[in-house]
Amino acid sequence: MEIEKIEELLKLRFDQTPEFPKTRRIIFWYDERKDFKDIIPELQLDNVKIISIQKGKDRRGNEIFTNIFKIKYTLEYEDLDSNYLIYSEYPKPEDAENLLIDIERYSEFFIADKSAMIIEEFKLDRNNYAVVQVVKEHIDFFASKERKEKLVRFIEKPDQIDARELKRSILAVITNSKSSDIREIVKNVIINQDNLQLIDKWMGIKFLYDEIKDEFGVEIDDFTKFIKVIMTVFFYRELQVKPHTNLENYYCGKTNEIYIFVSSLLQSKQFSKEICKIFYEYGKELNIAQRIDELDLDTLAQGTAFEYFDKLIIKQIALSLNSELLDYEKYLKYINIRLDNTLWKEEYIEYYKMLIAALEIFRIKEVLVLKEKDLKGIFKDYTENYYKVDRFYREFFSAYDRIKVKNSISALDELEKKISYFYDTEYLDQLLGIWSQKIQEKDDIPAQRNFYGKYIKTEDIRTAVVISDGLRYEVGSEIAERLSKELSAKEITIEGVLTDLPSITPVGMANLLPDNNRVIDLPDKIFTVGNISSNTTENREKILQQVSPESSAITFGDFKNMSRAEQDNYVKGKKVIYIYHDTIDSIGDKGKTEDKTFEACESAVKDITGIIKLLSSLGIVNVFITSDHGFMYERKPVEEYNKIDLDKTNGEPLNLGKRYAIYKEKVEQKGCVTAELDGYYGVFPKKNQRIKVSGSGLQFVHGGISPQEMIIPVIQYRGGANSKKAVKTGVRIRENSGKITSNLTKFAVYQLNAVDPNDKVIERDISAALYDGNVRVSNEIRIRLNATEDNYQHDFSLTLSGQHKKLILKIIDVETGDILDSKEYNVNISIISEFDF
Repeated sequence: MEIEKIEELLKLRFDQTPEFPKTRRIIFWYDERKDFKDIIPELQLDNVKIISIQKGKDRRGNEIFTNIFKIKYTLEYEDLDSNYLIYSEYPKPEDAENLLIDIERYSEFFIADKSAMIIEEFKLDRNNYAVVQVVKEHIDFFASKERKEKLVRFIEKPDQIDARELKRSILAVITNSKSSDIREIVKNVIINQDNLQLIDKWMGIKFLYDEIKDEFGVEIDDFTKFIKVIMTVFFYRELQVKPHTNLENYYCGKTNEIYIFVSSLLQSKQFSKEICKIFYEYGKELNIAQRIDELDLDTLAQGTAFEYFDKLIIKQIALSLNSELLDYEKYLKYINIRLDNTLWKEEYIEYYKMLIAALEIFRIKEVLVLKEKDLKGIFKDYTENYYKVDRFYREFFSAYDRIKVKNSISALDELEKKISYFYDTEYLDQLLGIWSQKIQEKDDIPAQRNFYGKYIKTEDIRTAVVISDGLRYEVGSEIAERLSKELSAKEITIEGVLTDLPSITPVGMANLLPDNNRVIDLPDKIFTVGNISSNTTENREKILQQVSPESSAITFGDFKNMSRAEQDNYVKGKKVIYIYHDTIDSIGDKGKTEDKTFEACESAVKDITGIIKLLSSLGIVNVFITSDHGFMYERKPVEEYNKIDLDKTNGEPLNLGKRYAIYKEKVEQKGCVTAELDGYYGVFPKKNQRIKVSGSGLQFVHGGISPQEMIIPVIQYRGGANSKKAVKTGVRIRENSGKITSNLTKFAVYQLNAVDPNDKVIERDISAALYDGNVRVSNEIRIRLNATEDNYQHDFSLTLSGQHKKLILKIIDVETGDILDSKEYNVNISIISEFDF
C-alpha cells in the first residue's frame, strides 16, 4: 500500500481531538506480516514521534524484546505530552506476556490490511467485529472507487452503523437504489433482474433472500418465485377474493406488507408500466387471464395490475349493452372506477368515453317519447332534452372513430350498429317527421334575425360576439358547461334561437348583424345590410359601424395571432367586437374532410373556451357566443334511397343545395315540405334525405329544416367584479367508532355538494390513506367526487401495514395536495389476519 495513503490515514487518526481526560494519542500498530516495515523510516507525521519495538538475543541466544522498558519509561515518565506511533513488526503478544498491556488499555490500534484501510477510510467502528467481518467478506466490492463513492452517500453515521445496515447499503449501491431501504432495493431488482448477478458477484445472494424473508415473510431460493408470490398476493388482496386452488402455494408471506409494497409500485408513474410488463410475463405462466375471466363485473372493476381487466370490462359492458341488459348506474360506476384507478387510462380513455356516451344514449332511448306538439313545444323539448341525443351521438362516434384507427372489436362494432340504428330510425327520423309538420309555426319562436336588437343594442358595456360557423346547439351546450367549470362568472346562460330558411351561412351571417335595411335575395344570392354586402369580415365591420362607430369585426385567426399588446390595443375604445370563427363548417362542408366533423366540433369547443378566457383577461366581461347555422351529420354513408331527385316538371330551382331548393312559384316535391320565404318558396326534405346535386359530401349538411340545422345557441358569459368562481365539491369523513380493529378496514366519505355546473360546483379527485404521523402505512385509494346529489356517500377500504397504536385517515385533494379532512383512529388488532375480509 502506498506510503501516501498510510500517512493520510494516520494523520486522520492523530488529528482527531482526544477524548477527555486524554491530552494526546498513542497508537499501536502490529504489522506481523511485515508488509510495511520498510516504509516506517520514511513516514512523515507532524507532531508524532515514532518508536519501533525491537528484538534481540539474550546471553542464552533466546529472542527477547530489547526496548520495552525504554518505551514504558518514555511514555509514562519522560514524555507525557507527545503523540506516539508504536510500530511492531511482530505479532501482538498474549495479554499475560504483554509488557505494554497497561499502556494499550488507554491507547488505540491501527491496522493497515485492505479491510482495515477501508474501515479507516469510511470511519467505521473498528472495534465492531461484525462490521469488520462485513468489510473482509466483501473486500472485492471495495476495489472500485466509484462503488466506494456511492457507498459514502448511504452512510450518514459511520461510527454507529451496524453490520446489517452496512450490508443493505452495499446492496443499495449494487442495485443503484436511492436508499438502503430493503423495499427500494427489492423494487430495483424486480425492475432490473440483471442486478441478481451483480449481487451474487459482489456479496452473494443469501443476504438479499434473508432480508426478503424478514420483510415480507417469503422464504425463497429463486427470485422468480418471489415475483410470482407478490403478484398473486396483490391480485387476490386487491380483489378481496380467496385464491384459486392452483395459486394457493403462491399466496403466502406477510400479505398486508406485500399488498402495500406492490400498491406503491403500481402507483408510481415512473415504474408502474414496467412492473405491469413483468407481471404480464409471469401472469402468463400462472394463467392469470383465466382467473380474471372467472370474475364478475363487480370484482373486475377493482383490478389494476393487468391490462386484461380493462379489456374484459369494456367487452362485457359492450356485450351487456348489445343484449340490452341495462343497469346504467352500475355500468357508469364501473367506468368511473376504471377511470380513477386504471393504469391504462391513456390507452383506454376513448373506449370508456364511447361506453359512457352509449350508456347515456340508451338511458334516453328507454324513456324517449317524441310527442306531436306545436313547434314551440318541440323546440322547448329539443333545447332541454332532445339535443343530448345529438351530443352523445357525437361523443360516441368521436371516440369510436379514434378506436377504429387502432383496432376493431366485434362487440363495439355491434354497439355502433345499434347506436346508428337508434339515431337514424328511432330518433332522427321521428323527430324530423313531427318537426317538419309544424315548421310553418316558426314565427312563434325566438329568431336569429333579432339577435343584434335583442342582445347587443341594449348593452351598455363593451361587448364581444363570437360567431362560430356551423356551431349547432348541442356543441354550444358543451361550451357553456366548459365555461362554467373553467371561468369565474357572474352568469353563464344558454338559450336557443331559430335561424331563417334556408339555414345557410349567407342568411345566418346577415341575420346576426343590425337590422338596418337588411336584404336577403336568395335567387340572386344578394345579402346586404345598409346597402353593404355582408359576405366579408371587412364589410361586416362597416355594417356594424353604421349603427355604432365604436365597433369592429375580425377573424378568430387574425385576433389570436396578434401579440398581447396588439390585442390590448385592438379592443381599446371598442364598444362592440364581432369575432368570426370557422372550424366546423370549413371542415364539414368539404367532401374530403366531412368525416372529421366531430373532431372539428371538439376543436371548436377548445378554441371558443380559449378565446373567452383571452377576452376576459383583456377586460371584456360581456361575451356572446352564437352561430350562423347548425348542421346535420350522420356517421354512416348516405344510401341512394335517402336521396331526393327533384321533379323537374315544376321548373328549375332558382337556388339549390343538398337540403333546400328555392323556387319563384309554389311547388310540391315528394318527401318535401314547401315553405313561403318572403316572396319565394323553399322546398325542404321532411326528414334526413339529401337533394341530389352535383358535388361530393352528403354526410355533413345544412340549409334544411331539421332542429339540428335551425336551432343555434346564444350563450352569454358575464364576468367582472363579484364573479362567482367554480368551486370543487366539499368532502367530509363519515363518523364512525374511531377504532381500527382489522388490517382491512372499511371507511366512507360524504360528497357534500352535488356537482352542478350551473351552480358552479365541479367534481373533485381525492386520495384516501392511513398515516402514522407523516408516513403512509396503507394503500392509497383515489375517488372521483362527481355525484349529482348532495351528501352522496363514497365507500372504500384500506389495507393496513405494520403495527401501530394510533393512525390518521387523511383525505387529500389530488390536484393541490391539500388535506381536506382527517380523523384519528385508535388501533386495536388483537388477532392479525393475513386475509381479513
